[in-house]
Amino acid sequence: MKALRLNAVLILIMAFAVGCTSVSRGLGSVTANKYADPRSGTVWVVPPPQLEPPAPDKRNVYISYRNISDSNIDLLPLLRKSAQEQGWRITNDPTQAEYRLRASTRFFGEVEPESGGASAARTMGTIAGAATGLGVGVATARATDSGLAGAAAGIGAGGLVGIGIANASRPREWALIMDIVLEEHHDQPVEFTMATDSASGTSDGAGASSSRMASSGGTASSNTSGATATRTSNYYPHGIRLSVWANQMNMSEEEALPEIEERTRRVVTQMLPL
Repeated sequence: MKALRLNAVLILIMAFAVGCTSVSRGLGSVTANKYADPRSGTVWVVPPPQLEPPAPDKRNVYISYRNISDSNIDLLPLLRKSAQEQGWRITNDPTQAEYRLRASTRFFGEVEPESGGASAARTMGTIAGAATGLGVGVATARATDSGLAGAAAGIGAGGLVGIGIANASRPREWALIMDIVLEEHHDQPVEFTMATDSASGTSDGAGASSSRMASSGGTASSNTSGATATRTSNYYPHGIRLSVWANQMNMSEEEALPEIEERTRRVVTQMLPL
């Protein structure tokens, strides 16, 4: 009997929470609160390189994927399908590819609203397997309380309703951070220094970037030492770090993931040369 009562209470609490979220989002739509509807975007912590467009017969790519985060996300089918939709031929033989895109999910979880996952991304050090010299650093704005929670609490009939609406009105943001190594084929072997380990640390506009977006100068610090190695290869490895984020009032992980996957699908071709 006690178990049945406990289950009934839990069901009521869950229904109450869902109801508060729906009410908050409805009020947010009326008051033009930007968190009423789901939003998503990207932060190029280390942006894609500016590469020359390939000839039509050179538009073949090998795509691999691994997930070293705590999540169970598998983006390999999405990455391959998106590249194919943009006219790329997928090859299963990495030795025959003009480009090789190796993606790794480093993190998926909740982050500070409006951070875009940049703070978490800055602590991840260098991009393992990429040529060194690319910095990690980005400036983003942080969200402030919209004030909707206080207004909604005044409408409520009791303290519990006010607290529930207030909590449901707060924005929650989720981010997926990926490291990508884009290897570009050269007819002649090239020598480069490659990062062989990803050190944990922070950076502030660090390094020079051969990106489409920007380049910046600054300083970097790390609390562990990363290893490097000199290598000669016909494939030059460009490093890319991408954070894909989604936010909304009281957004759950299950609500965030489809938004993040759709945004990731749309930016695949920004990594590959146009």
